[in-house]
Amino acid sequence: MTLMKLRLNYRDMDLAVRFSTSRATVSNIINTYVSVLHEIFYEGVLKELGIPSQLKCKGSMPKSFDEFASARIAMDATEVIQDVPSDMNSQSLSYSNYKSRHTVKALTCVAPNGALVFTSELYPGSTSDAAIVDHCGVLKQLQPGDLVLADKGFNIFDKLPAGVSLNIPPFLSNKAHFTKEEAKLCYKIGKARIHVERANERIKNYSILDHIPAQYRPISTKIFQLCCCLVNLQAPLLKEIADKYEF
Repeated sequence: MTLMKLRLNYRDMDLAVRFSTSRATVSNIINTYVSVLHEIFYEGVLKELGIPSQLKCKGSMPKSFDEFASARIAMDATEVIQDVPSDMNSQSLSYSNYKSRHTVKALTCVAPNGALVFTSELYPGSTSDAAIVDHCGVLKQLQPGDLVLADKGFNIFDKLPAGVSLNIPPFLSNKAHFTKEEAKLCYKIGKARIHVERANERIKNYSILDHIPAQYRPISTKIFQLCCCLVNLQAPLLKEIADKYEF
């Protein structure tokens, strides 16, 4: 029942009819099992294990990361649409100029092999990517010599721990075009970090994230983080990783 709610976002009354029970029981079951599964998969696995070391990452490094041998994570932000909050202050905080909607936003990170290794809690949609990175604690897991791949929105050079590097596409500034070297760098970074975007697409396949029902908004962070964990139970994003381990 809970997995059907996450994946298909059936209405509670629909599930009540399918499972021959009451709507209140459906709500109780989903609230309970989201919390239980979150405790097992997120708290017990994803958060407990943390981001794999650079040595572990190198053991399953795909070809697209040949130019970034010291890469440990690729990061991106993803947004989830929500209803307009009733509180005026919350309305202001949750409005995303990028989406032109009221949203909540989270940071997701994948290892070079495409596995989701970090996800933050949900933040109001107006929160900047850099502010989320600074607040969520992901940088505390990095070590000197690590490399982070991200897009232009993550201009976080001033927030990086000592010895940690950041690779983002170059900015055009006042130039009309990128130089040949800058264009090549953009392509290489994009080829490597596309895996985090593909992981975010898989997360969004859980239809409950199309529109989290109002009654489940208090556990919205648990729902999002659980969906991230369930993505890791699917076949690997990269074919070469799947072939290597015969998925």
